[in-house]
Amino acid sequence: MGLGLSRKIRTIKNKTLEKIKKSNLTIYKFLIIFGSLFKFISKLIRRKKTKFYSNNLDDINRFEFKKTSQNNEDGIINHIINTLKITNLNFVEIGFDYYENNCLNLINRTKTGLFIDGSGEKVLILRWLLKIFFPFRNIKVLKEMINKDNINLLISKNFYSDSEIDFMSIDVDGIDYYIFENLRFNPKIICLEYNFWFGSEEKCSVPYSDNFSWEMGSTYSGASLSALCFLAKRKDYHLIAIDSSGVNAFFIRGDLKENFQILDPQKSFKIPNKYNNEEIELAKKELLNRDLTFF
Repeated sequence: MGLGLSRKIRTIKNKTLEKIKKSNLTIYKFLIIFGSLFKFISKLIRRKKTKFYSNNLDDINRFEFKKTSQNNEDGIINHIINTLKITNLNFVEIGFDYYENNCLNLINRTKTGLFIDGSGEKVLILRWLLKIFFPFRNIKVLKEMINKDNINLLISKNFYSDSEIDFMSIDVDGIDYYIFENLRFNPKIICLEYNFWFGSEEKCSVPYSDNFSWEMGSTYSGASLSALCFLAKRKDYHLIAIDSSGVNAFFIRGDLKENFQILDPQKSFKIPNKYNNEEIELAKKELLNRDLTFF
């Protein structure tokens, strides 16, 4: 009943905001920015916490913690950056939420940053929040739908740094494989979201489409871990971490790989504890019957 009530309240709130948006855009912008302040502040001041979401853990998983990331990405990112002794950090994050993303916890140690997302609302909110809380940081928030053909141009035009990219996060809930494939930049560290429902062995992805849109709750999105690792190896990137939630894979550039243990994607594959084998096999079978591209 509580969950149903909260959904009704959220629906009413969203409908009310849409009406205000149509009648007075200025008031609408003020309301969504003001409403986001408390959520944003609560993330910034919260304590680190760690909860492991699967049992097949690697040594690097012991560094996991969550503060402003969706799962435990904060801790893994922090460990990799500390290991490489990166100072004056810079980043590019493609696909984000204004209060929960992979780079928010890095901003206090950041020299230059670029956020890109297709949601006008998320972009508007994050722009204002960064102005309020981090006014002296050189961070740009860009509204743009990313695809394989515009990724390099957008970064070239909007990433204001004389040095190479230290950390890049790609999470677009769909065509991540193709964006990574066409990426001409060579960040030191890359975090890629993958779809664990494909299993540990299949090398596949949803087909490429500029207009691919993920339906919330659907397993039909993104690429398999094996596909991303296969592509990463071609580009001289190496798997060094998979977060325990089974959502994100972290890759290091070849010239830096001696600093880390390189993982076998099948041996280190994570199955989230909240799903049982029957659920996983049924979902995988249905997913593999969809329109997919195999590599």
